[in-house]
Amino acid sequence: MPRREPEEPKQSVSLHIGSSFASAWENVLLPWFNSAALASLKSNGTVAVATPFPSGAAFLRSKLLEHEIPLLGVNFITPAHLRELLLAEDPSSLPLREHLRLLLATAAESIASRISANVDLAAIAKSISRSPDNLLRTFDQVSAAGWNFQDIDAPIVREIVQEFQRLVRQCEFKLVHEADRDALAAARTAPPRFSHLLLIGFTAKHWPLWPLLQAAISFASRATVVLEYPREQTRAADESWIGTWEEHFDSAAPIADRTERNRPFVHLNQQGTTGIDSASREEPQFLVGLNATEQAQAICAIALKFLAEKSCTRLGILFPRAGAVVRLVSEFLTRSGIPHHDAIGHLTPGEFEEPSWNAWVHLQENHQLEPVLRFLEANPNFMDGLSIQEVRENLRWVYRQILIDDINLLREYCARQTDDEKLARIAKLLPSIAFLPSKTTLAQFLAETKAIFSKLKWDNRWIEIERFSRRWSAASPVEFSRAIYLRWLKEILDSFAIGRAPQADHVYSRVHLLSYGEADGHEWSHLILAGLNQGEWPQSQRESGFLSDEEIVDLNARATRRGSQGEGHSVLAKEKTFLLSAQDERQIALRQFSAALESAEHGLAITASLLQESAPERVWNPSELFSQAYFVAHNAPLSQETMSILREKTSAWLKDQELFESAPETNAEINQTRIAYEARRKAEVPFGEYEFALREPIDRKITLRATEWDKVVKTPALIWLNKYLGVENQEPDLNQWNAATGSWVHDWLSKIAASKEKNIFVDFPSANEMCERIARGAHGFRKAIVDLYADSGRPVPDWWTSGWSNALALADFLASKLAEVEGWPRMAAEWRLESPQLLSLNNGNKLRVRGRIDLILAQTQPNGSQLTGADVWIVDYKTGNVKPLTPPGKTPEARAANLRKKLVRGDAIQLGLYGLAARELGAAEIHLSILSLRTELERPQLAMVDLAADSDFWTELYRMQETGIFGLRGLIRNEFGFSPDYPLATLPIDKEFLDEKWVLTHPAFADDEDDRS
Repeated sequence: MPRREPEEPKQSVSLHIGSSFASAWENVLLPWFNSAALASLKSNGTVAVATPFPSGAAFLRSKLLEHEIPLLGVNFITPAHLRELLLAEDPSSLPLREHLRLLLATAAESIASRISANVDLAAIAKSISRSPDNLLRTFDQVSAAGWNFQDIDAPIVREIVQEFQRLVRQCEFKLVHEADRDALAAARTAPPRFSHLLLIGFTAKHWPLWPLLQAAISFASRATVVLEYPREQTRAADESWIGTWEEHFDSAAPIADRTERNRPFVHLNQQGTTGIDSASREEPQFLVGLNATEQAQAICAIALKFLAEKSCTRLGILFPRAGAVVRLVSEFLTRSGIPHHDAIGHLTPGEFEEPSWNAWVHLQENHQLEPVLRFLEANPNFMDGLSIQEVRENLRWVYRQILIDDINLLREYCARQTDDEKLARIAKLLPSIAFLPSKTTLAQFLAETKAIFSKLKWDNRWIEIERFSRRWSAASPVEFSRAIYLRWLKEILDSFAIGRAPQADHVYSRVHLLSYGEADGHEWSHLILAGLNQGEWPQSQRESGFLSDEEIVDLNARATRRGSQGEGHSVLAKEKTFLLSAQDERQIALRQFSAALESAEHGLAITASLLQESAPERVWNPSELFSQAYFVAHNAPLSQETMSILREKTSAWLKDQELFESAPETNAEINQTRIAYEARRKAEVPFGEYEFALREPIDRKITLRATEWDKVVKTPALIWLNKYLGVENQEPDLNQWNAATGSWVHDWLSKIAASKEKNIFVDFPSANEMCERIARGAHGFRKAIVDLYADSGRPVPDWWTSGWSNALALADFLASKLAEVEGWPRMAAEWRLESPQLLSLNNGNKLRVRGRIDLILAQTQPNGSQLTGADVWIVDYKTGNVKPLTPPGKTPEARAANLRKKLVRGDAIQLGLYGLAARELGAAEIHLSILSLRTELERPQLAMVDLAADSDFWTELYRMQETGIFGLRGLIRNEFGFSPDYPLATLPIDKEFLDEKWVLTHPAFADDEDDRS
């Protein structure tokens, strides 16, 4: 081994500028690596190569291996690693991005409370507090360029930034731009860190890194920098970039372009073809997939075609961003046995991404019923022997009763229901759930979190939090809201990581998957430009709301100076860097695309999708770059019709390749699914085992509530799922106003009987007595809620009082109609039927039902709890705008037909069942009515004998009960109205099919005479 020699103290910096990587490789890079490899063995210093991305280092490594140059002792680093090396001896700490967002949000919230009198400015501060990212990016951009917010005309933003900087200093943080400039200042007196340093691939895109790169040069004994000639798209930024380098480190030596490289696709950068040698031109292949999957298949197929060519030494597949297309391409390449390097990868969840964690965060954000239920479901250890079904049903019942879903109030309400054992147990369970305070300091938040996590046994999560907050959490005494803390907590405990398949991690393979930004400076034998749809690349760039492009242009003009080389030599002033505007970012993207076209030597393919990923029903236009390349290649514009033709050609070509068509596998489950699919669509046969129907009756007896029988002809599938499978939609109906109003009104109207015994007839009260009893019940309920809020130190919200007042007015209105009834001196409220109540039908059949009759009026006192011999009038309360049951029609036949329609449409089943129950209890004449906003009680609306005449209808209900054959009816997904929620896997079926099968299965439920015949 050669003997190490002492390093030479002399520093030297050499700048080189060229137009291509090939010329730089032959003239600068290859000689540098040859000498650096030897220097790494002889010298004690570090030999380093800095590139903007790891993919750049991988490209250089592959070139070195190709030339058999040893890599021993050569360190390949990115800017982040470079900063770590330069700041290794700096005692101050660089804060994580998550910490800065926390401090900026805290500063904005503090300013918002301080200026709350100024509504407009306070709204701006609150907006920044909720979403600090935009301002933080602008702050980084302005600070890295050497400016501060005193130079920007936005007083409220300046005040927030000043408070933010104060908090940063309190926590003893050093911002990145400050650390970079401090490193540059320290380099003047510090010994060299690098014996040899090479910087390559840095362009005007990397202006914010200028102080860091300048510091790195100053820390190197010998530094070499390779620059690129300005391109037309970014000339101003490029010229300032190169000029500033030359101002500090002497003129850049031009690199002679001795190697003539084949660039057959360079003409695609131009709008016309004038001056391009047609003999050296090649046209790219344009591939359009229907969606992400087909586009990925096309990319994989063309990649395999390129790899089969002898000239294919390095194939690049470029994407706008991470997404479905990238992952699918990697998957298809893996299936094809092609080793590749996926530099983009995809996010994979880590150890902290669990339902219990997400449920806890949601619970801390919203102290309401549904987040509590999700938390308990994800953490069954808290249940104390109760099942989640019991807790869910009881708490939702309480919510429907009081229309309050705040968990503290629900807990207090349950605690007061001492006569209900389950509610009492739930009341003891809920206090075990601890909540973070609404506002406090970071140190106190962390102390509360530690206690909660200890109880949840989340030790690993707490260790991670403590690791991130140990040195600075106690530094700031400022209080801030729980929402800001929870956002920070979610960010620092985000354990998602970049993942890729084992076959996709071959850095030295021929195939590389990169983003357009990372591919800058690479060279390829073959290239595939993927995902070129509108808005994908170049990505949409918007001006910052805090710093306009016009202000950026002004600041750049103020920072630009004429360099020492005279006219035309543009440089930036000391401690200033070039600010990139939204337009500059777009031009850089166009430049990267242009460079990509020039980097392909033998083959090029350009791909896009016909339909959008997020909205498959929408056509997705190609990007301007796809359209431009197609126009230059074919001398014709790219229309939507042409895109469809390209997609058809791509699809046909893929079928010819036979790469992705596999022989159908025999799978019993799949075959069974197909059988079920076809059976559901046979209109000529009744509902069967695949359509919410039992294959044969079961031993268990099913009893439906009267309200469920009412729905059995409207949504039979949901009733069947609940009764036979025990499943129902677990997602709550967020609008419980109607249910709560109905519950309150029914409860208050039940007070008019003034009887605590059940199924007892009392004297019909006067109108004044009715109103007094209703008011007593309503105000007693309101007082209980007021006391509930008072004990929690909170006032009753106006919306609740308004809803209660509306329900009381509705109850009074219905009572006033009831008070007009004459000739029925006896009444019974809330008459409870047996469970089950057996209803006798023809042929000795017994229909089972459960329920409670709102009101029964009688002309004489019935015998005990039976209705033997009594004439009764059954009244059912409806708080909605329900029509009366009286069937229209001028003749008895017409009225009977219309009554039949009400039955088969589910409008009279509930009252009919109550009438059958009254008949079972011995009533003589039975009358029926609905009491609602639209009905009156001058006379009964129906007689039970009229409903009983449709005996085939009631017999069909009995047959459903005994056979378990229900079926499906109505729309599964209603685009133009409300529809109940079905399981996601329930496929919609044409309404015409369902109507035909419904009549075949249940002939008595036909909606008109034609269907029954």
